[in-house]
Amino acid sequence: MRLYLSSHGLGNHIATLHEMVGDNKKVLYIDNAKDDLPADERAQHVAEKHAEFEKAGLDFYELDLRKYIGKPPELLAAIVAAAGLVWCGGGNTFILRRAMKYTGLDTMLQNDLKNDLFVYGGSSAGSIIATKTLRGTEMGDDPYVVPEGYDEEIVWQGLGLLYLQLVPHFGSEWFGEEAQAMADYFDENGFKYATIKDGEVYVVNGQFEKRLS
Repeated sequence: MRLYLSSHGLGNHIATLHEMVGDNKKVLYIDNAKDDLPADERAQHVAEKHAEFEKAGLDFYELDLRKYIGKPPELLAAIVAAAGLVWCGGGNTFILRRAMKYTGLDTMLQNDLKNDLFVYGGSSAGSIIATKTLRGTEMGDDPYVVPEGYDEEIVWQGLGLLYLQLVPHFGSEWFGEEAQAMADYFDENGFKYATIKDGEVYVVNGQFEKRLS
């Protein structure tokens, strides 16, 4: 299994990401954590990320999961399997989790990553969702924000790709209080967790697993 989990953006270890991805530089970028934004703001964010990934030497393609809700899962599975990197961006973790459930992407990732078919990468919400549970995430993300086309039911279960929880943006000026609240929740409830500051990444590459500062 190969995971590259960042606090913010691509983080400070793009060379490591390239080593993990190898020759297939096709990135499927999922921005559904921002489906609560107005369409023009969401589109602007995707354009900014397109530029960021292309500058880093990666081939960017947006994968909007809303287009695959209610579609045969085989269609999405074929698209995902052709990627070298599947990346979920930041935003509201609970919205992203709903989108994964509605399309079956959650099960696809769990199975495909175990078979080492591609790298999973994410930042902020995209990193949190790789953990076992979204409990504690409500300290920073509102689970009751429901965009058009989504159901109100909250999915609390993460993808379970990591044995510990992640706290992104730790110590940051703009999200530090929320990150500290998440860490406090994990302390109080006996969860093992790792904090990651903006720029840092948490990497899993086979047997190798480490936070890179």
